[in-house]
Amino acid sequence: MEVRVHKFDHKGWPMYLTVMSGKRIAEISDVDSVDKDPDAYQREPIKARFADIKNFIENTEGLIPGAILLNVRPDKLDSVQSSYSKLGEQGGIEFGIVNLPDEKFAWVMDGQHRVGAFERLDGDVLVPVVLTLGLSRPKEGETFNVVNSNQKNVPASLNFYDLFRYSEEGVKEWTRKAKKESEQLAYNIVVAINKDSLWQGRINLTGVRGMKRAINLKGFMDALDPVVKDRTFATLPQDKQIELVRTFWQAVNKVWPIALSPDSASVLNKTFGVTVACGIAIDIFLYCRELNDSSEDKMAELLDSVKPLVGDWSPYGPLRSYMGGGRKNVAFVIGTLRDRLRNRMEEIRQEQSVKAA
Repeated sequence: MEVRVHKFDHKGWPMYLTVMSGKRIAEISDVDSVDKDPDAYQREPIKARFADIKNFIENTEGLIPGAILLNVRPDKLDSVQSSYSKLGEQGGIEFGIVNLPDEKFAWVMDGQHRVGAFERLDGDVLVPVVLTLGLSRPKEGETFNVVNSNQKNVPASLNFYDLFRYSEEGVKEWTRKAKKESEQLAYNIVVAINKDSLWQGRINLTGVRGMKRAINLKGFMDALDPVVKDRTFATLPQDKQIELVRTFWQAVNKVWPIALSPDSASVLNKTFGVTVACGIAIDIFLYCRELNDSSEDKMAELLDSVKPLVGDWSPYGPLRSYMGGGRKNVAFVIGTLRDRLRNRMEEIRQEQSVKAA
């Protein structure tokens, strides 16, 4: 693939600046993530973000002009550099043509979710690319950490304030529609499991105080937020969605039968526990799809791996210090459990590889 590039040095490292199609970027690059290699420097991609970005590109007028940062490691460097032909120079910056390999030869240092979305587009989109030349894997990981650690998060309220002030009407409408759809889906699931599941009659649908229910409707809907916003889950038939959630809670009950009993004072009978459990549900669904087994037993097998981290969900157990700490503590606990599930899934993959060999 022949592309025009600007060539320059950044702190002694040669780089190319160019423009490529999103699908082409996906074809020639890979991500050094822990789902492929336990020693990788990037986390497993969140597949829901692929679909979210794809929907944003295809269904709104919003732009994503940020450059994708790629690197060519030393083992592939010669095949790239040897094909470069200088055409000229201006202001100390060379420009020329390089014939890039058709195989995967580059590593994504920043932009893995955008690249995943590009691969899934029905059409295509042109994207700026910065291609560093010759960074080793450790240097690549160091650069990744620097780029991501120095990007301070914009407060959510300011983010939405600016979005609605400055974005095109199509972006605003897409945001409203997505929010409405996810809320409706969460509502339908909660109402359904309150009628027919181990949560039957235990959810306060009205919000009236004093009903002695484990959790109210809004609390359960909020807990389901990461589940209903997963685009793979959202595109399933509604009966399948409800069945998956129902089966997940049956699996939770199988692993921790006392904790979910109606009279239990466990964390699982509180908004905190429900939110934490729902926070790992989408990982359970993802891994079960990979294993081609979404049964209660398989979900319970995966959930069993987090037992050392939560104990019996007692308010006096391992979770005690995190209760009452707000969203930050909830997010920390969910992240810790997700890491353990990811490790367990990697163990299962390795076991399957040994059996296949």
